[in-house]
Amino acid sequence: MKNASSGNSSRTGLHLQGMTRRSLVKSAAAAGFTLPVLGKSAVFAAPRRTVRQQDAEKPASLNMLYATVEADVEAIKLAIPDFKAETGIEIVLDSQPYDALQQKVFAELAVDSPYYDVIIVDTPWTPALTGKLEPLSEYLTNEALNDVSDPALDDFIEKVFFDTAVYNPTSPNLQFPDPSAVDVEAITGEGFEIYGLPLQANALVAMYRTDLFENAEGMAAFESEYGRALAFPETWDEFTEVAKFFTRPDENLYGTTLMAGNGDWATDDFKTLLAAWGGDGYMVSDDFTLAFNSPEGVEALTYYADLINEHKVTPPGVTSFSWDDASAAFTSGLTAIGMNYHTEVLAPDVQGNISYALVPEKVTRGPHFGTWMLSVNKASQNKEWAYRAANWFTNGPTQTKMLAAQLHPSRKSAYKAAKTDENATKFGNFYDILGQSLALGVGRPRLTNYGAVDKEIWVAVNSAATGSMTPEEALQSAADKVLALLQEAGYPVS
Repeated sequence: MKNASSGNSSRTGLHLQGMTRRSLVKSAAAAGFTLPVLGKSAVFAAPRRTVRQQDAEKPASLNMLYATVEADVEAIKLAIPDFKAETGIEIVLDSQPYDALQQKVFAELAVDSPYYDVIIVDTPWTPALTGKLEPLSEYLTNEALNDVSDPALDDFIEKVFFDTAVYNPTSPNLQFPDPSAVDVEAITGEGFEIYGLPLQANALVAMYRTDLFENAEGMAAFESEYGRALAFPETWDEFTEVAKFFTRPDENLYGTTLMAGNGDWATDDFKTLLAAWGGDGYMVSDDFTLAFNSPEGVEALTYYADLINEHKVTPPGVTSFSWDDASAAFTSGLTAIGMNYHTEVLAPDVQGNISYALVPEKVTRGPHFGTWMLSVNKASQNKEWAYRAANWFTNGPTQTKMLAAQLHPSRKSAYKAAKTDENATKFGNFYDILGQSLALGVGRPRLTNYGAVDKEIWVAVNSAATGSMTPEEALQSAADKVLALLQEAGYPVS
């Protein structure tokens, strides 16, 4: 099962530009996790390959540090034999679960270890890592280095590419001003760089029980009550009506899942609504102005809390739901509608069918999204071949093949292929909806201490959802704490 966005970002809060091992350990403790107690040279304790003197010399192998289910490691495993057949290079894959991976990435890069050539990077980590990842603009425009695969940058979903890979090296908090076309010259001309190539793109999508929506008796009853045909709701106002219609506690059926428990999932639910209500879905603007406690934010969180407390369209216990809990509620037949970041399969004892849809709109749509990227370790001694590998594993044909392992592609050509690829069509219209959602998505703010900021916002969402605070009180409390966190991180806030 693939988690929300590109992964669980709740423990990210480090900045590695110029960071020493000692300061890394101190910052890691502040961010909520511990790193192994290693001496400066301890990263070389395990046997290492011989470092080559010339980057252009083809190595026998490349070491890749990767995630597990969070970034679909099975998709990478599926493609590794083809890469070896194409290049003669063995990929030595080291896959780690999310928390262990995060610690490993930050520890290796903090001491400039050259061991890993290619590294998978989650978007919330990148603002802290730009000084440790190899800028790729010169590689992407060097014809000699694109002999193994054409980067075909115009094939990437534009929003995905810019949100994931394009950063200002001196001000990594900034969003690129015009993410409408992927053009290396335009990117570098604005003072930005490209720090990886996107792979495994996740966005919030809705799913619903078509057997319930297409039930003749139910359709007639809904039309009689609401004066329109029963269909998956296009707007959040319609969403409330449909969710209320399907809420039948005596039948152990509720309208919808939400992810209102304490965790990154609650922040992601909220920012989806914030964007839909016309607010800034990034929550913190480029100039560090807070946007989540705006009037739009209060209205969006009020709507969210009302689904739980006023309309009562969610299952019992929803204020402790995570991604996995929401998935379990929907697949067990407890709700007619679900929202999550992956395909769903109903439990064997639930007789029904699933279809997927865009999350509804209010003023607009802005589903939360996040993507992993393959990056080149700046300390690698095989950077040119590491780039070739990252380019090859993220190209259109490779991502299309990875559909067999349920990859969420970052390229338009892979979504086009998914329309007829049996590995994708067996999930109905999921890939069509995912591709559309990625093109509409809104990512996270680019903060080196996002993990701490994220926590304050999800606490506010949960407080409003449980009714322990009003939405306005909860967001103002979070705003006060987030301002203090930004100041502590050295950001220029007033």
